[in-house]
Amino acid sequence: MKCATLRARAWVHSWGSDLRLVSFRQKGVTLQLAEVARLSTTADGRTILEVAGQPVFGMNHVAVSIWTKLAAGLSIQEINGQIAKEFGVPEERVASDVAKFIDVLKDRLLVHDDK
Repeated sequence: MKCATLRARAWVHSWGSDLRLVSFRQKGVTLQLAEVARLSTTADGRTILEVAGQPVFGMNHVAVSIWTKLAAGLSIQEINGQIAKEFGVPEERVASDVAKFIDVLKDRLLVHDDK
């Protein structure tokens, strides 16, 4: 796999609802995932992230792996290391892509920190 293909990719759909959150840690900061968000597989085999039953993101394999690890409560450092091994990509590149994906999730209020 080439480094350029690592980027977590998500397609955004509009939605609106109140979100409950699940906590995990990122570099000493508590991050929270929306409890109403879950991964789902479509009839044609694509993976999507649903919020309150509505499709929000279509996700590639990297995005699914990152979300799954966040939901399992892994630290960002643990996620970076596991993604690097899983996809055979340098950890420095992974760290940048994971941070960007988390920023997208934060922009969509699917991840929130305690600051």
